[in-house]
Amino acid sequence: MNGTTRILAFCLVVALAGCGSARLFEERGLPESPAVADAPWPRLVETPDAPPQGSYSEDVPDPARGVATVVQLGEAARTAATRAEALEEPALTEAERARLLRAR
Repeated sequence: MNGTTRILAFCLVVALAGCGSARLFEERGLPESPAVADAPWPRLVETPDAPPQGSYSEDVPDPARGVATVVQLGEAARTAATRAEALEEPALTEAERARLLRAR
């Protein structure tokens, strides 16, 4: 590392050191903005506890259902890709096209 690179690295470290910590607002005692305080999304303390392992409901779906959905979507994607390849080919052969043009 040459001298210029060291000076640039040092300046970068010094510049980033002044960015503050994640608790910047708590340390300064700044209030929460009304827009955030009245937001409709749940806070972390309002998050319900996880249900016991193996108990599933509409709110807590079985992971196996998700795996089955991924498998079904993969099969549908493969079918669609095969169909798209078939649709790329011309609908008429050159002979049919020539015949239709002559018939005009």
